[in-house]
Amino acid sequence: MQKYTVKQRTELPQEKCKRPLKGYAMKTSPDFELLKDAYAIIDGIPETAIALGNLQTARGESLDKGTICSPAGWLAQHPTFTKLGLSLSDDGSRLCFGDQSAGSGAEAQVMAQVFGLQQTEAEHLFGDRDTYSLGDDSGLSDKRLWLREVREFLKRHGQLDEEFEEQLETRMPFAEPANPVEIRAL
Repeated sequence: MQKYTVKQRTELPQEKCKRPLKGYAMKTSPDFELLKDAYAIIDGIPETAIALGNLQTARGESLDKGTICSPAGWLAQHPTFTKLGLSLSDDGSRLCFGDQSAGSGAEAQVMAQVFGLQQTEAEHLFGDRDTYSLGDDSGLSDKRLWLREVREFLKRHGQLDEEFEEQLETRMPFAEPANPVEIRAL
């Protein structure tokens, strides 16, 4: 598994997702390796740059300076996923797959297609914070909460091999200490 970092955006993409998302042919099983890549990508992004909910909460001068996105929003800007046809609309409000766009709240449909997930699985993994927490007050950041859910999904499907498990075990389960100015109220 590779360690990914956020690279500076040099040029904004052209608006290309004009058509509404239509139904799609479901893959026969989840793409677990792609999901592990997604885990590694999100794990490489700072705690304060991930917020469950909106695809893009803030757009900074570059991806590594002030941009805040949901995991789906970050994945839509990563080269691994842009090569698959995943992207964000120019204003960061819609998830696009090829030339089709998902309306607000329909991101799980796109992510189900990308990862070969059932719709309910995609809604669970790519929903807002309330989807995971159900009142969770453990102190986990949005990033750590999402990583925990993906790890549990992989574990339920017997996809945590020793190498991947070892990499996970070396990480602390809780967020690094945050700058008090950047802490959001839950």
